Amino acid sequence: MTMIVRWLSGITMALVLLQAVLIGQGLFLGDPSQITLHGWIGNLTFVGAIVLAGFVLICVRRGELSRSALGLGVLIAILTVAQIGLGYSGRSGGTPAALHIPNGVLIATLLAALLTVSFWPSPNASQSRP
Repeated sequence: MTMIVRWLSGITMALVLLQAVLIGQGLFLGDPSQITLHGWIGNLTFVGAIVLAGFVLICVRRGELSRSALGLGVLIAILTVAQIGLGYSGRSGGTPAALHIPNGVLIATLLAALLTVSFWPSPNASQSRP
């Protein structure tokens, strides 16, 4: 199960970074199709974050990951929900759009942290060995 968390963390992080590229192309090169694609991938990222949080919960309950992974997974899911709201409410600019950018950076950073934590041995793993 831990391998699924690793893959989902990496894929979701790649999707977040891809969105940064797409929005940059859309805004600075004037390609509105990239902005639309940014939104679609944002919705896919949202689904990925929710599924990821579910798998992290399963892994923590099975003793495969530490509780810190659970905190990261839940925080990523919450911030991704906020990111969707900021994205839709910030379409015409303003504070939501300004908060959307650093929140995306924070999400990518937390995904990298979760990926890193998924490689750490769980404290329960050493207790379950004979």
